Amino acid sequence: MNTKTSQPTTIGPLTHLKWGVFRLLERLSDLRGNSAAGHLELSEPERPLPSLWVFVSTIGELNAIDPLLCEIVARLPQLKLVLITDHPHYRSSYLARYPKAEVCVSRGHGSDAARLAAQFPPKLLVVAEIPCWPSDGPCRFSFAFLLAAKRAGAAAVLVNAWLYHYVPASRMDAIERSLFQGDYLRAFDAIGAQNSATRDHLVAAGANAERVVVTGNIKFDAVQQNDWSPTKARSPLMLHGLLETARPVIVTGCVTDFSEQEMVLDAFVTVRAHHADALLVLAPRHPEVGERMQTLREYLERRGLSVLFRSQIEDAPINTKTSCLVLDTMGELRDFYASATVAHVGVDHNVLEPLAFDKPVTVVPNWNSTYPSYPVYRLLMERGALLEVTQANELSGHWLRMLERPDQYRQHMLATREALQHLRGAVASHLAHMTASLPVLASA
Repeated sequence: MNTKTSQPTTIGPLTHLKWGVFRLLERLSDLRGNSAAGHLELSEPERPLPSLWVFVSTIGELNAIDPLLCEIVARLPQLKLVLITDHPHYRSSYLARYPKAEVCVSRGHGSDAARLAAQFPPKLLVVAEIPCWPSDGPCRFSFAFLLAAKRAGAAAVLVNAWLYHYVPASRMDAIERSLFQGDYLRAFDAIGAQNSATRDHLVAAGANAERVVVTGNIKFDAVQQNDWSPTKARSPLMLHGLLETARPVIVTGCVTDFSEQEMVLDAFVTVRAHHADALLVLAPRHPEVGERMQTLREYLERRGLSVLFRSQIEDAPINTKTSCLVLDTMGELRDFYASATVAHVGVDHNVLEPLAFDKPVTVVPNWNSTYPSYPVYRLLMERGALLEVTQANELSGHWLRMLERPDQYRQHMLATREALQHLRGAVASHLAHMTASLPVLASA
């Protein structure tokens, strides 16, 4: 780790030359209907505002890096926070978390990056988790934005780094990676990797070894929820009502696969046979996809469950006649975990959010080892913090035991809390590395 600050990295003439060639190819692609063009959403300020640029791939990642981002924002209050995303439907959730921020929506087109830099010239760029090189991950953050930041004289840091090892999704993405993978990595002034394997991959691909350190996973630091309150949530009346009632509440989050949705619903029907007042809060992935939501509606109707869809109702206590609340909004799941009696997390997603509220958690097996959720899942499975099931009757059995004999799980949750405590520290590690490497933070 560096012991003194260094000057921000700069972009060399060869990279600028390659970028000129790539921009020509991008313009030719525009003529053929480039899908990245024409999607910029950005409010223009009256004058250019010195800014802190942050790219996160999902709402969950924004929640995960919140402890680190809050530290950075506190140290750089003079900078306008700009959250960059390729998902326009994340805007409201991002602003709910950071109401003073500007949200820039872009699919990574070069002209978008130039316009953002002109209106919100960056002093620091933070890229969270992915992509560690162009087109690696289910999100779109192009080299254009990193280049625009460096041209503006900004420092750049990659935090909580993780690799998906995805194949580029298009010809332009493949060209971008082949031209700029090494340039992308060398442009970062500091990189915090989740583990040594990721660090080794990044160095082998071109990152400066002196600038890459293993910091651990920030998600373990984000587990702490000491200051949570329903008054800070987007549905305070609904949550307050659930917290005040003795009604059993099962919160199932990020249930993507149709087979897992059916298993959850079948298990809940069994639970309702024993606890007629039980409520299922089901948060499907991608509620913006109409076909997926129609399939879920059919599943619910087939089982005779009375249902409310959060997007279609006002914030108010849930009537006891309602058996299921579909959380088809963005950014509310973590708050609803606080109201859970028990929780279930869909395959390949964040098990730490319900554990942060000391909720027992069930999962199904066969997680994808390339996803950043996998090492957390694997580690917590090894420590006995998660309850794994393969069939609906196993799932309902766990839920019924948790509802009827909660004392059996108290010691289990205490052991889980202790295990999580030992895994924290990534925020401090990131800050130490960044402060030593970035003048903009060292002088703050």
